[in-house]
Amino acid sequence: MNIVQLPGMGGTFRIAPPLTATDDEIDRGVEILDKALGDTTV
Repeated sequence: MNIVQLPGMGGTFRIAPPLTATDDEIDRGVEILDKALGDTTV
């Protein structure tokens, strides 16, 4: 994961899971990210 700042384009949060990730691992990662973002926007 990284955050890229480009002039005139703002910031972009990029996620690049490994090519060997299973569907279950991707689903779990999305759940964790969703909870983390939900916890910060109270």
